[in-house]
Amino acid sequence: MTITELKKTIERIQVQLKNDAADALDSRAVSAMRKELFENFKLTGFANSQERQENWNQLQLLLDALKERQAVLDKESEKFALEAEAQIDRIKEALGNDSNPVILGKEEIDTLKKQVSETAEFIRQSNWPNRERRTSAWDRFKECRETLKAKEDTFYNQIREERTKLAEQSSSITQAVLYAIRACHPAAENEKLHDIAATIAALSNTAVHDAETSQPNISTEESKVQNPLKTKSEGLRDLRKFVIENRDTITREDKQRIFAAIDEVQEELDKAWAVYKEELQQKKAAWEERQKEREQKHTEWEQKQNEFLAKLEDRLAKQYAFKEKLAVVYEKQNAFWERLEKRIVNQQDYIQQIHVQLNELENKYAVTTDSKYREKLSEWIKGKYSKIEEVETDIKDMEVKITDAKKNIENLPGRMADVDKSIEEIQQKITEVKQNLQS
Repeated sequence: MTITELKKTIERIQVQLKNDAADALDSRAVSAMRKELFENFKLTGFANSQERQENWNQLQLLLDALKERQAVLDKESEKFALEAEAQIDRIKEALGNDSNPVILGKEEIDTLKKQVSETAEFIRQSNWPNRERRTSAWDRFKECRETLKAKEDTFYNQIREERTKLAEQSSSITQAVLYAIRACHPAAENEKLHDIAATIAALSNTAVHDAETSQPNISTEESKVQNPLKTKSEGLRDLRKFVIENRDTITREDKQRIFAAIDEVQEELDKAWAVYKEELQQKKAAWEERQKEREQKHTEWEQKQNEFLAKLEDRLAKQYAFKEKLAVVYEKQNAFWERLEKRIVNQQDYIQQIHVQLNELENKYAVTTDSKYREKLSEWIKGKYSKIEEVETDIKDMEVKITDAKKNIENLPGRMADVDKSIEEIQQKITEVKQNLQS
């Protein structure tokens, strides 16, 4: 190698150290430069020792600059390693250990998964002081990631066990409720009326929730003096109320079966009431015929009261139907935001996958020299960023929908309370009208 070639090499490296790309030099690049300078100097033929010393002095200045750059890089590598190890320590601390166990919920698991993903992206960089330090950190990080996965599996296994337990309990409650509903059928033997009260009392004592359930107003003594249809109607109403109050202990499918059975029996009760009222009306008509002159005014008043009673009962039926509709809306809104949250989790996982792909594309773009291939990589990278923006927009839209759904759910109990109050007022009016008719 000639002196001219050696000087060109020195000048080229000096330019690299001074221009804007100097900050991008890593330890390997600096080491390669130093090696290149030493090798080129050894291969250069000098005219005499003075010429060799002059060039060596110039070379020494450049080597000192490279050494300073290497020291800066070493300091930055150490800072990076400390930060990476601190992130891993924070994850490990959040996961707990045998002496300090930590129970994680869904929110904590999701937060830690995001933290693990971000830490993985951070420590994947090539700014480590040495391979041994990087390997040790990765081993600790993998251990944390596996621990988090185990805790996540345990959490969701517990949820599945609770759902299985709910299904078993719901099945038991449903069988008992369906038996009591059949006892409310107009064609059922009147001797079974006490089974309705007994069933509700037994269920009230065995329901899993801690809230106190209202006691049924049916008793064996009352059933002896009440119209069996009235007793059965009240029993069916109490069964419906029990199911609504204990809806958290019954699966959606079982609630549908129960409400379908209630509606079917209610329809038969309405028909029986219609027949009963018709028979009662015929008796009244015969009596009114005998008492026509004396009771004409009273008959007109009684007819108006009956019309008012029919309107009240129709309104009561509509209020019950509206209450059922609100209960269905409540279930649908709950299911709707739960599906959206699961979808958000899936979309977030998808974004993480895109980030991994994007990292690979950017790494390829940084090392490739083929201009056409770089253009393709650039287009792919833009596409990945666009996809990330699209998915993030979708997540924001779903979060808005979840907020709206939760707001609707918060408003539903108030509306149902208003309906209950209205039903109570209508029932009180019906009782008053019936009392007036019976007086």
